[in-house]
Amino acid sequence: MNLNEPMISEISQIFGALGDESRLRILRTLLAAGAPLPQGALAEAAGLSQPNASKHLIYLARVGLVARERQGNLMLFSLATPMVTEVCDLVCEHVKKRIQHAYSSCK
Repeated sequence: MNLNEPMISEISQIFGALGDESRLRILRTLLAAGAPLPQGALAEAAGLSQPNASKHLIYLARVGLVARERQGNLMLFSLATPMVTEVCDLVCEHVKKRIQHAYSSCK
């Protein structure tokens, strides 16, 4: 792994974005939708207020995980990279294994 200081900073910001439950709910909604969604729909699906969803969407866009596109007076959001799906799949597999291990240890 060849990580220089600027890369460490960028990677830290991406993991920070993925480390927040509200942002993960937004990403889950976008993954499931498979199409751009307006902020209101994302806020509702994630159980967030409009201002709170806006704050999270701005952060996700800043680190390059979501893309924004204006369509009339609506701002639509979509996944900006397939990397989100790949990282989520890897982490989910890891979590499943940990849960299975913890469950089997309790027997």
